[in-house]
Amino acid sequence: MGSHQLHEVSGSLVVEADRLFDGFGFVEPARVTIEDGRIKAVGEAVTDRPTDVLAGMTLLPGFVDCHQHLVFDGKGTLEEQVAPCSDDELSERARANARLALEGGVTTLRDLGDRNFVTLGLRHDPDLPTILCSGPPITPPQGHCWYLNGECADRHELIAAIHERAARGCDVVKIMATGGNLTPAAPAWKSQFSADDLRVAVEVAHGLGLPVAAHCHGVQGISDAVDAGVDTIEHCSFTSEDPTIQPDPDLLERVAKSGVALSATFGRCPDVPIQLPPGGLPAWFTTMFESMARVHELGARIVVGTDAGILPHKPHDVAPHAIDALLTIGMTPIEALTALTSGGADAIGLANKGRITPGAVADMIAVEGDLSSEVRDVANVAYVWREGQLIRG
Repeated sequence: MGSHQLHEVSGSLVVEADRLFDGFGFVEPARVTIEDGRIKAVGEAVTDRPTDVLAGMTLLPGFVDCHQHLVFDGKGTLEEQVAPCSDDELSERARANARLALEGGVTTLRDLGDRNFVTLGLRHDPDLPTILCSGPPITPPQGHCWYLNGECADRHELIAAIHERAARGCDVVKIMATGGNLTPAAPAWKSQFSADDLRVAVEVAHGLGLPVAAHCHGVQGISDAVDAGVDTIEHCSFTSEDPTIQPDPDLLERVAKSGVALSATFGRCPDVPIQLPPGGLPAWFTTMFESMARVHELGARIVVGTDAGILPHKPHDVAPHAIDALLTIGMTPIEALTALTSGGADAIGLANKGRITPGAVADMIAVEGDLSSEVRDVANVAYVWREGQLIRG
């Protein structure tokens, strides 16, 4: 393959493969024309001869990971991962993690929790993915991820924090509606903000033109987040104080019909063992999968937010490995690929990403294998383009 031709982003590039998934379905013939960093033509509309032929491969949009943490490296507790580091060190770590993500095919990601806004400076680097940033997640004193410096003691501070994020140019507001599994003092099932506080947070953020991503494990927090009108629910684990209790069917129905995108924390590197607590998988894990399968049946919008960085088995290029979990909850292969691409892009407000359609940004990958017959080959990333520029291959 003449890979040197793929660097010519100022002219036209015509790539042909065995298969092409455009973010919604498979297109024949599997050809795409890229010009000046944009998709110019696809399928039968491509009339020029291919400049590059990728035999045995499938073309598809770059992955969209709706939930990462670029400042984490998976070594130790979350607090231990950041406490010893200066902001400059965290910024450099975030840069390296973002590059790892891009080389793994993640061309767009949303960073939903840094410390002291260190990731904002990475957003316009052409050697990194497109990055949307929340800055430090908003949490109550000593709440989940308090050590990222996003603590708010009352509603006045909550409103001020949202205004600060708007003033700093953040792309999204992240609020810890419930506790988290990795902060012992903040139980995952327990709500951290009242329903009224969440409603006010959404009103203020939307008034400033910012979407709201709500971290929600517990069923009450999920219910309150839906009522408040948040834009995405992160994790959506449907846990209770007794993790074996299944959520109320009415809640599952309400979540599914709300149209709120559920950013499922799926994806683990198969080469890295999962660090399990004594006794094996926690009970909430089964509850989460069964509940996500049910809301999928009911028509919920489910996308991929891997939570990359928090644990060793969640490196920042883990997104394609979410495919197994998506299939487990009942998605068809096309639904799963859509969740990894156009579905994720739409959920975070980037309608020109996650698709290979005329006019879209030319973020594209090629994987070894035929995804129309074996969708798990999506993890076999061989080539990555960002805005038409070859990054890997």
